[in-house]
Amino acid sequence: MRLSSKSQYGLKACFILAQNYPQKCVSASALEKEIAVSGKYIEKIMRMLAGQGIVAAERGVSGGYKLTRDPAAITIGDVARALEDNMEIADCITSGCERCATGEVWRKLYAGINEVLDSMTLQSVLDENCEVRICRPREDSKVCRAV
Repeated sequence: MRLSSKSQYGLKACFILAQNYPQKCVSASALEKEIAVSGKYIEKIMRMLAGQGIVAAERGVSGGYKLTRDPAAITIGDVARALEDNMEIADCITSGCERCATGEVWRKLYAGINEVLDSMTLQSVLDENCEVRICRPREDSKVCRAV
């Protein structure tokens, strides 16, 4: 199973916003440059996060994006579910069907994934990685490099 690049880039964007919380907004162009992703794609991701109340956009000269609340109040699960259709890995997750033999497997996996993601906040990631930056994909491969 693999999460989409939306989650990877969205979490990186939220990490950058957490580093700047609450002092300043971060422009879309700064996020684009720091994460090394197209402006259109980062705008799409930020709209999805804004739609779930995780980030807000501010207009003006010093405008950009900011977190809507303290990084300690935003879980990694909040970010992932906003970008990955609520993390529903199989149709069985929300169906009421009790007759499917494999449904319990998917519900347990879903619960476990969400438990792990909800146990971490943006602040805990920031605290544990205060000396580390985000990594970007290298142009010549799928391997990441720190920036």
